[in-house]
Amino acid sequence: MVTLVSVLAIGIIIGLSVRSIGYFWVMLVPNIFLLVLTIFLLIAYFERPERTARQPAHYPSLSVIIPSYNSKSTIFRTIDTIRASDYPGEKEIIVVDDGSSDGSRELLAKTEGIRVILQEKNGGKAKALNTAIPHTKGEFVACVDSDSYPEPDVFRHMADTLMHDDRNGAVTCFIRVEKPRSLLEKLQDMEYLTGFGFVQMATRSMNIIFVTPGPCTLFRKKTLVEIGGFDEENITEDLEIAWRLRKYDYKIEYTSDAVVYTDVPNDLKSLFYQRLRWYRGKIFNLRKHTDMMFNPKYGLFSMFMLPISFSGELAGVVLSFSFLYLFSSQLLWSWNYISSNMVLGASLLSSASMLVVGMSALAMGFILVSPWLLVIYLSHEIGGKSIKLADLPVIGIFLFLYGAMISSFYCISVLHEVNRSDYRWK
Repeated sequence: MVTLVSVLAIGIIIGLSVRSIGYFWVMLVPNIFLLVLTIFLLIAYFERPERTARQPAHYPSLSVIIPSYNSKSTIFRTIDTIRASDYPGEKEIIVVDDGSSDGSRELLAKTEGIRVILQEKNGGKAKALNTAIPHTKGEFVACVDSDSYPEPDVFRHMADTLMHDDRNGAVTCFIRVEKPRSLLEKLQDMEYLTGFGFVQMATRSMNIIFVTPGPCTLFRKKTLVEIGGFDEENITEDLEIAWRLRKYDYKIEYTSDAVVYTDVPNDLKSLFYQRLRWYRGKIFNLRKHTDMMFNPKYGLFSMFMLPISFSGELAGVVLSFSFLYLFSSQLLWSWNYISSNMVLGASLLSSASMLVVGMSALAMGFILVSPWLLVIYLSHEIGGKSIKLADLPVIGIFLFLYGAMISSFYCISVLHEVNRSDYRWK
């Protein structure tokens, strides 16, 4: 009932807005906001300070924690890629089996070269990580998902970056999609290229990195202990710990030289549940850390990144509901128009008027997405990829359809938060 009332309320508000100021402005304002935000990130990207290369004489010891739950099909490849690391310092691998029932825990117990911690019951990723932290011997701790595959030089590059500043509490990396084959996987590959390539580099230049991604993040062990480890009641522990690092006045760094490949959902249902968890976790953490919003104590992270991030997603919600309103009203109008013309025996819509409407929509759409063409180009450049002819249809779908679908997922996440349905991993 609460969800139904919320949908009706949003629909009524947008409907009244359309009637009072016109559909053109209701659609234009959030689009212009997103356009300006993209241009701002482009400026930050091009104005970013260059980091000088640094080769330390000594690399601290490293502990790599891999939380695993029913990951028999991927965990052993993850272990192999970490074993192949060229990290110059001492290294250990700790796998926490979080109550698996797929036979992986028995195989892990027989695997050489790793330490295994067996949990009898599934307690969640955050609890698995916290269980391992006291057992680590390394000064640096890397947390790696059991379906992610770091390149050999990842930990070396991340450690180089972490040691640049004593206030660096964590370092994130360039996350890429592992061998995208289907259209959905290729769209996510485009999303990861832009999000973990261009956007991370732009936000790094302003010291406002938002999340320490689960596929791979490097921390100082003393920092993890100081801030109390991961929040075990949180469904997006990698987001929450990033915000808490900010509260403790730590910086979060990024290096695009460290590349980690990860598996992504290969069907819409799995993608939906993944994003439902991400977006609900983000809203949940905003409620948990409301004291950070517009708090000058935390600098641009609180004064710019938090409000802009949620405003961007709110713009997506407005656009999604506005589109539904427009589609419904136009469908009703078209039905009445066609019915009237059939009764009168008149011709239907003239081709000239349809051409004007179509060309206007096309022109507006091109203006709004044109900066993203540059973003996509720069992201490919960061990733060492060239744009091929076969990539153009994927780029088109990514720009014009994929974003709308993701916005609809965010809308549903908001409604789940409104009715406070249970938090569950999917």
